[in-house]
Amino acid sequence: MSEVTVIGLGNMGSALARAFLDAPQGCAVSVWNRSPEKAAPLVNQGAVLTPGLSAAITDSPIIMVCVTNYAAANQILNEVAANLSGKLLVQFTTGSPQDARISETWAHEHGAEYLDCAITGSPSSIGTPSAHILVSGREAVFQKAEPTLRILASNLDYKGEPIGLASAWEMVFLMPYYGMFLSLFHSVQICQAEGIPLEEYITVLDEQGKNYEKWLCENIQSGNYQETSAPLELWAGGIQQIAQHARDSHIHAEFPQLVARLFQQAMNDGYDREEVSALFKVLQKSS
Repeated sequence: MSEVTVIGLGNMGSALARAFLDAPQGCAVSVWNRSPEKAAPLVNQGAVLTPGLSAAITDSPIIMVCVTNYAAANQILNEVAANLSGKLLVQFTTGSPQDARISETWAHEHGAEYLDCAITGSPSSIGTPSAHILVSGREAVFQKAEPTLRILASNLDYKGEPIGLASAWEMVFLMPYYGMFLSLFHSVQICQAEGIPLEEYITVLDEQGKNYEKWLCENIQSGNYQETSAPLELWAGGIQQIAQHARDSHIHAEFPQLVARLFQQAMNDGYDREEVSALFKVLQKSS
């Protein structure tokens, strides 16, 4: 029997499983993914690829889910609802506070304990001192899971018992990036319209220490929008959640809705697996 099961082996799910495998104290890990070939590198490191989804649940007391969205997570969990009693379900899938509340209620109805987690960094940060994971849920459950979660991030940020707090704080941390993307890409358009060489603007960003903004502009300059660890579709999903939350909470939604429409256009244009800098191509077409 494994100590933890990781369901979902995209970039982040694989990083979670790898951190457990690399832990100095050792940690037995079971993994499952609808496309089992994604598990091969982890199996080579010692992970156990379960023969099916039911086995993934029964293999471990702690089940971590990290998939594309809550629709995918719910579909997976509904298939194994009968096996969840007595398990600790830790949800890493990005969603809204309302998603977390609904999922916690569902988990409790099926006899499982539940925590909601949000990762503010990249997959490469997992298991390193820079990893930052937001956690919400019942404090007694958090204390039970804490030693396991600290393998992933020594910087655990427990936000409290209301289950929606982790995803709410993630939205708070994410939102400034969307404003940065639009203002940065508009600045690039000003440079292009007025004949200012883009490398001059990049130099200014470099001098100001804005390395991420500099890197995004270099993507545009080179025309290389190849995905690294955070493709545009992840950012699109994030802003869609923020826009929906604004509508549900009856707060002003115009800005997040505008940004969500632009990101959806980028998705429609086929840029979903490219870097977020590919959003600039949508702005170029609009102009």
